[in-house]
Amino acid sequence: MVTTYAVVLLSWLWLLAPEAKAARSYEVELLIFEHHYQDDDESLIPQFGRSVDFRLALEQAERRVSTIQPEPALAGHLADINARLTASRTYNVLYHVRWLQQSAQLPHAPRVGISLPASSTRTGIHGIVRLYATDLLFVDTIMRFDLVPTTHSNQLSRQSDASAERSAHFLNQKRRVKFKEIHYLDHPRFGLFITVWPIDN
Repeated sequence: MVTTYAVVLLSWLWLLAPEAKAARSYEVELLIFEHHYQDDDESLIPQFGRSVDFRLALEQAERRVSTIQPEPALAGHLADINARLTASRTYNVLYHVRWLQQSAQLPHAPRVGISLPASSTRTGIHGIVRLYATDLLFVDTIMRFDLVPTTHSNQLSRQSDASAERSAHFLNQKRRVKFKEIHYLDHPRFGLFITVWPIDN
């Protein structure tokens, strides 16, 4: 009788165990998009202040980036969102990838590097996504967006010594995430969707 009670109790406690600890591996999917703005929008003017802190934090994080290589998410969990954004005249999808990683607590959680080189017609992205487990699951992100030069920003550049410097915006957020849910990280100029799925072992 005691043995039966112990088995039932252990089974009940296992069901209550946090899902972040129950899963050993995750599939992470990430989609980044930008809002379309007019050339004379004030958001294109470089923002200083805390940007110096963000630049330093990103440089330090990139020195410890993991070997995980995100790959294109051709038919992932965010495919429908990608299709709707692509069909819209208001948004532009910049980056849609996914990767696999092991569950880990701080300070051992991997820093996954996000990189999209800038061009004359495309916004550049450099950043880090770090997913880690405690009793819960969290994602920590820091991103730098190097905007495409516009007519307005080019006029400003001619009046500045930093003519080769693109206008840069930063996104730095930490968010609790739940398995199989879509989470949104907001920015006035950009947006980021992320979803995490456990992998059965």
